[in-house]
Amino acid sequence: MTPTIALVIPAFRPPTLLTDLVREIIALDHPRVFESMVIVDDGSEPRFAPTFTAAASLPRVSIVRRQVNGGQGAALKTGIGHALARFSDLAGVVTADADGQHAPEDIVKVARAFAARPDALLLGVRTFGAGVPLRSRIGNVLTQRLVALMAGLRVADTQTGLRGWPRRGCERNLRNKANGFEFNMATLLAAAAAGDAIVEMPIQTIYEPGNPSSHFRPLHDSVRIYLVLFEHAIRRRP
Repeated sequence: MTPTIALVIPAFRPPTLLTDLVREIIALDHPRVFESMVIVDDGSEPRFAPTFTAAASLPRVSIVRRQVNGGQGAALKTGIGHALARFSDLAGVVTADADGQHAPEDIVKVARAFAARPDALLLGVRTFGAGVPLRSRIGNVLTQRLVALMAGLRVADTQTGLRGWPRRGCERNLRNKANGFEFNMATLLAAAAAGDAIVEMPIQTIYEPGNPSSHFRPLHDSVRIYLVLFEHAIRRRP
């Protein structure tokens, strides 16, 4: 029996390609792995309404609107909570970004792998090679090493937004206090602390020149991410 899995996509001021992204996921999703696709409008202005309306016209797609922008983590919690409330038999969710940095085929690939093992946290990990901006490469290597040193956790991509979360992880994530981009780090560390199995799967690395659709603020959000890591390291100390 196929487990019940929902796709959750947080979206703040999304590019118009969001509709094409979801349309391609639906086309690739055969045999079906996603019971539902939940797009969270994280307080976007009215001028973005046509993009959400177009996505809502697609089969199996629901739009959940937040009145005020709360950040990536807040939007993910809203979408996860919606999926848990809607499906009593929910096995877990797959989360993905709205800005085209996750290829539709990778989203479906991760979902199929997660459906085969819905008890583990599945990470779609990128390769930070020569084609990736130098700042991103340096940041990823630094974060990898700090996470290994301070949390005892070795993963290739700590900030990936393409993840498969088992139900217990979903429920735990709703209680996580992180609301911004630090949510990815906070929930990953919480999963490791809880003893969850973590499985990594390679995915394509997609970066637009200048990364114009990203809302990540390099200094502000990086500080919040590293604060989460430092707080976790302090709690780990005997």
